Amino acid sequence: MKQKKDKSLQLSSYLAPKYWPLWFATGLLRLTTFLPVPLIHLIGAALGILLYRIVPSRRRTARINLKQAFPTLSNDEIDALNKKAFKSLGISIFETGIAWFKKSSVLQRQCQIEGKEHLDQAMARNKGVILLTGHFTTLEMGGRLIGTYVDKYNAVFKRAHDPLFNAIMVYYRSKMGNELIETRNVRAIIRGLKNGHATWFGPDQDFADQEIVFTPFLGGIASTLTATAKLARMTGAAVVPFYPVRLANGKGYKLIVLPALEHFPSDNIEEDSARVNRTIEEMVYSCPEQYLWSHKRFKTQPDRRTNIYAA
Repeated sequence: MKQKKDKSLQLSSYLAPKYWPLWFATGLLRLTTFLPVPLIHLIGAALGILLYRIVPSRRRTARINLKQAFPTLSNDEIDALNKKAFKSLGISIFETGIAWFKKSSVLQRQCQIEGKEHLDQAMARNKGVILLTGHFTTLEMGGRLIGTYVDKYNAVFKRAHDPLFNAIMVYYRSKMGNELIETRNVRAIIRGLKNGHATWFGPDQDFADQEIVFTPFLGGIASTLTATAKLARMTGAAVVPFYPVRLANGKGYKLIVLPALEHFPSDNIEEDSARVNRTIEEMVYSCPEQYLWSHKRFKTQPDRRTNIYAA
């Protein structure tokens, strides 16, 4: 029996006038990809500072997260780091266009990769690779670039609230690898790993409604997905940490691939989950200005009444 197409993912479903502003914005985003990269970074940084000024709720969330992660920094140092992070966030908006619209061959010329041997060794096992990373502002570019270094790659997506934006995102991300998988589609992720695919996996956001434990992360206690260890156990996939770094002055990008986690998973799901957090922590502390601090990562606490973001 032929499976019905999901109409919510068909771009032709969004031709009504109410969708025209987003279509217009997408067109502008595509036009910006023809600008020189240093100019894109300047415009993006300016947009980031504008967001810093006009979205106080996100600025405050980022400040709380930074203060927790860097308790020894002064208020002025926290504010300076926060501004850098928002500049990076602004740049990432335009980077999304580059990741979606540019050819892989063009992007690879702007990319360096460090530790590729770790990725090659893990892929040679043909048991799948969980590409463990964090939600950096370079996420879209990093997801696109890492897929160009492996023969079998599955990209993932978290459904966006806006239906047209979700359809556009799915359309372009589906071109990044062999299959695009929604983050909740665990069966598809397992199937891909068992078939030897590398799969992008970023478990560092707040998932209150999934299987979690509470472990330390960036100076606080965070709800932590147990899925990384469980997927590795079910499939035999190696867990290879990596993170993308945006180089200064429009010089391109560097993918830093770390050795696969050894003796993982263990028999202790809490320790495994804490180890995943420690691994992502090390990445974040290596380039904190490029991490997505404006996410309410610590919203879910063991005592559900606790809210560190409450005014």
